[in-house]
Amino acid sequence: MKLEHNQPVIMTRSVMLSMANSAGHLFGGTLMGWMDELSGITAHRFVWTRVTTAAVKGMNFYVPIPYGTVLQLEGRVIRVGNTSMEVEVVAWLEPEQEDQEPVRAADALFVYVSLDENRKPKKIQRSL
Repeated sequence: MKLEHNQPVIMTRSVMLSMANSAGHLFGGTLMGWMDELSGITAHRFVWTRVTTAAVKGMNFYVPIPYGTVLQLEGRVIRVGNTSMEVEVVAWLEPEQEDQEPVRAADALFVYVSLDENRKPKKIQRSL
């Protein structure tokens, strides 16, 4: 499989009742786990080395995410430093009808560090 440089990485998840709190909305921690997983894949595909999460700079929730909905998460590297990179992940509520637009439900910003074979920070050789 040939991947284009810094193309968005997409993950689709169905929100099940077992993932919901007493109000019927997705637990924030579940969404954060999905975002962390996707951002790690996104960072890895950018540098093609091991990566590790260095920080979560922020996470914003805009609307409740009820069970029964479908979420599409999209990750993209938005900044590259010497050994680190920032990955933005946006979670979109999939429309229930064809004529509706997706709704931005949440977003987060992760910082990843590229690692060498000894698991030490490695210089990133590519730019955006």
